[in-house]
Amino acid sequence: MTKVILWGSCEEYGIFCKYLHFEVLKGNMQIEAVCLNGVHQISRIDGIEVIRVEELVSREYDYLIDMNRQERAAVARILELLRVPRSKVILANLFQQAYFDLKRWIAVQESKVSIISDNCWGGITYHSLGLEFLSPFINLFLESEDYLRLLENFDYYMGQPLYLVEEKYEVNLKRNYPIIGMGDIKLFFNHYTDFEQAAEIWEKRKQRINYGNLLVEMRIESKEALDRFLALPFEHKIGFSTVPCSEKGIMYFPIVENKYLQNKYANTIGYFVNEIASIISGEGKLYDSLKLLNHEEDYVKVVYTG
Repeated sequence: MTKVILWGSCEEYGIFCKYLHFEVLKGNMQIEAVCLNGVHQISRIDGIEVIRVEELVSREYDYLIDMNRQERAAVARILELLRVPRSKVILANLFQQAYFDLKRWIAVQESKVSIISDNCWGGITYHSLGLEFLSPFINLFLESEDYLRLLENFDYYMGQPLYLVEEKYEVNLKRNYPIIGMGDIKLFFNHYTDFEQAAEIWEKRKQRINYGNLLVEMRIESKEALDRFLALPFEHKIGFSTVPCSEKGIMYFPIVENKYLQNKYANTIGYFVNEIASIISGEGKLYDSLKLLNHEEDYVKVVYTG
């Protein structure tokens, strides 16, 4: 049984308690104590012992569930002073997500899955689940042909040094960003302002790749790309395709045929893929992210028709 301590204000406990107690009812965790902010003449809440922040250092628990919704910098400083590692902290808002399950979340965290992604889907997925970025494919994108060549010879390309190709002006951001070469392919670091910054973060995150547990994602818009993606030797793959396909590991979204998707996204699969990765999506949760990252087969929740 996973033992947890809840930390936040009385108000925040009231907001999150129903989600947290649901995990207790499922048998996923046991609440050891509640650490309340401020001065309160409270010894127990919902039958659970109330403790002070300073008591955290003397208590035994598996995870600290952080209910604090504001003052994130102050919370981080307190955790640092208490020497509570980031890996031992779970943000309470995760429990509000559709299909959230603490056992699966712990399994994903401990498995250290590295997401290889051609767009922001990987970074959004990590962020929405409060997980460490265990991949350099964050805050960048690749064109389909380059991405497929990278995946078809992954070890070779990941061993190539980076070099600046050019800087490109982004109209929406109103600034330049670096296009960086790696062998004969290009990485578009559109969330960065210069080569040095992007290259430093790439190399740092590249060292975290868990080659024993990769999940490869791609947005697919042609039959050729679909065939090449299906032929890749990676064990765990997820393709978001506008091309009809019923193969394992492919989610088909008929953006061209489906009137609702057509009106909303106008053939833009990239925006759609990023949106469905977030906690709050206009499409709701079309798949169970934790099941997907745990490599369970029944992760699909919604199937569109043409």
